[in-house]
Amino acid sequence: MRTVIVGAGVVGLATAYELLKAGHEVTVLERDTYGQGPSLGNAALVTGVLSFPVPAPGTVGTAARSILSGDQAITVRPRVELGFLTFLARMAWATAKANFALGTVAQDLLTTMVLDDYAEYVADGLVFERHEGGSMHVFDSRASFEAGLAVFDDFPSIKSRITVLDGAEAVHAVDPNLAPELSYGYLAPGDLQVEPASLMRALVEAIAARGGQLIEHATVIDFVTEAGEVTAVATTNGVYDADQVVIAAGVASRGLAAKLGCSLPVYSGGGYSIDVHFDDEAAKPRCSVLTDGSHIAVTPLDWGLRASSGMIIGQPAPTVNAKAAAKLLDDVKATYPGVPLDGAQPAWAGLRPMSADGVPVVGLVPGWGNAYLATGHAMLGLTYAPSTAKVLRSLMEGTAPAAYAMLSPKRFRWGR
Repeated sequence: MRTVIVGAGVVGLATAYELLKAGHEVTVLERDTYGQGPSLGNAALVTGVLSFPVPAPGTVGTAARSILSGDQAITVRPRVELGFLTFLARMAWATAKANFALGTVAQDLLTTMVLDDYAEYVADGLVFERHEGGSMHVFDSRASFEAGLAVFDDFPSIKSRITVLDGAEAVHAVDPNLAPELSYGYLAPGDLQVEPASLMRALVEAIAARGGQLIEHATVIDFVTEAGEVTAVATTNGVYDADQVVIAAGVASRGLAAKLGCSLPVYSGGGYSIDVHFDDEAAKPRCSVLTDGSHIAVTPLDWGLRASSGMIIGQPAPTVNAKAAAKLLDDVKATYPGVPLDGAQPAWAGLRPMSADGVPVVGLVPGWGNAYLATGHAMLGLTYAPSTAKVLRSLMEGTAPAAYAMLSPKRFRWGR
């Protein structure tokens, strides 16, 4: 089986590795060089808990306020384009309580696979930076803490994966370096820290060792089709015959899907991160931390920590201004007063693929028998990469559970 994968971010590379294990002949095409998209600056958190899509109840108000203030947790960059306006309308629809619940159930199909899939990577002998520190969501008031916990009330299976930390003593027993006013939280003890560049290097090495090809600087020009199937992918670097095609190109997947007649509601969700290098192990966070007040994520890594923030829907280019970068560092200092910030590196920015309902898009392109989409992972591309690969393999092998239809692009009722 000749499988061509378009996109060499973490999702495309994980898919290549999984399909090579299944006996496919795999070629990965990348318009730039591998791993340089949003995968690179990911928050470095792999979670088996956060199944809740970004378009949650209350998101519409937050997004609307952002147009004026620009400083909300979710920010919208308005653009006069029918596809984008329709995308926003679908996102608003997804925030209804029943639709949010449906999206959470769909996303949890992937989440429940995550930790086992990463354990399999380790068992396979992949070598990458990985820590088992867990993650903690922290709050500075009882009201926000109770509101945060209430999200779990309708999802008891997800709630069973967290430990509630009711009070400063419980929170600071997990991480004594946190600011004292952070007095409430919940812990996801099974969550991991994974440095994404090291994982992608390990996947590239494993792909090469199994005979896979990675072709860089190969921009897709078009797809060669016949009788409802894609038979080849034409690029600036040649034409590649295919029995199966996977489009895993992040935000660019929308344009590639359009070549196959599919209007895919996936747009950019801009985010940014800053790495802070320091050697004082005692000052490092003890786990990954997500803050409710400042909406940042902080993850300890071998060389210090990574702090990340931002969900800028519709951002046209991967940029972060000096004010936002400075605020992120201020928020890190407020969360971890003892962390030295003199080793802060230049800010990184990326455009994450956001689907209209916030749920990853994994499945056949509507109207085609052998072309698949794997995109729309928002902030969780690193988390869901191995699980997405497993779903794609099961779809190709005809062994996929019926529930995987919840991830299919057909849910948008658009296509050829």
